[in-house]
Parts: sequence; C-alpha cells; structure tokens
Amino acid sequence: MDKNSNKYTIGDYSFSNKSDYERALKEKETISYIAANTNMADMKSVLKVYNRAVEKKSFQTVLGLEFVRNMRKSLINSGIVSNDTIQTVPVPPGTTVKPKTGGEGITASMAEKYKLAYENERASRIIRNMAIVFLIVIIGIMTFITYNSKYSVFTYFTDYKTNMENELVDKYQDWKNQLEAKEKELNEREKAIKNK
Repeated sequence: MDKNSNKYTIGDYSFSNKSDYERALKEKETISYIAANTNMADMKSVLKVYNRAVEKKSFQTVLGLEFVRNMRKSLINSGIVSNDTIQTVPVPPGTTVKPKTGGEGITASMAEKYKLAYENERASRIIRNMAIVFLIVIIGIMTFITYNSKYSVFTYFTDYKTNMENELVDKYQDWKNQLEAKEKELNEREKAIKNK
C-alpha cells in the first residue's frame, strides 16, 4: 500500500478501493500461475488460454485485461490467427481501459522468460516425482525385508521371546546330540583298537 497517497497499488496501477485491489491481486496470482504452467512460446497453448479467458471473462481488472490484450497481440503477430478471426477482449461494464502505446504484446524476452519458468517448473516436478518414486521403492523394500524377518515389528506382539528361547534350547539340544554321537563313535573306535 502506498503510504503517501493512501491508495492500494500494484506495480504501475493504483486502485481506489480495497475490493478492486484484492481482485487485482487475485488476477496477478492467476497470471503468474498461467505463466508458470503454460509454455507461452507455444502459440497454440496461448490461444487455448486466451480463448478460455475470453469465454469465461476471467479477468476484470486492468492487470488481467492487459495480460489478455498482450496475449491477443502476440497471437496476431505470430500469424496463428488474424485480427478478424480472434475474439476481442471483453471489458466489464464501468471499466475504462486506455490502450498502452508502444506495447507489442508478449515480447520475445517475455516469451523466453515464460518458457524458462515453465521448463524450470517442469524439471522440478520431474525431480520431485522421481524422488517420491525412489522413496516408495525404498519403503517397499524395507517393508518386505521386515515382513519376511522372523523378529520384526510385525512379530513384536506375538510370542517372539518364547520362540527365540525355544530355538536356542533346540540349538543346544542339537549340539548335545551331535557331541554325544561323536563321543559314542570315538568310544566304539577306541574299543575296536583295544580289541585288535
């Protein structure tokens, strides 16, 4: 808010009341979203956005109307449509719009800026999706390993302590049986050697 004039300002525009100012802020956010999610160098994409904005009368403030007007100029300059075939920019009742002089719509530098923003957003989306897939795979592998393990989170509330003790007792019993069998075998060999 401009402290000197007590008016609401956005960029080069000042608004006389709070509701117009808030509407302009929302339209500015919409414009930023469109610029980030649309390849503004692709005139077919721009034409779709333009037609949708005109049909729905999405923009009501000077910020939004200027954006739509710049898209229209860019479309005409690109040759994808002619001035006679493209819809005009709808101006809401009670709005006065003075055309800017020297404006040529979306310039090459603006298109490059929009394209760069679009590519950066797309690259970050791809990286984010790859990271999510990687984490899901890691979690799946860890869950599989844990689930297949005898003593894991999944078996914590079962009789795992008793099972461990029984396994340990069984192991010692096996060793004892093996030792007794070896001892018996050695005793038999010893008797066989003494009898010779």
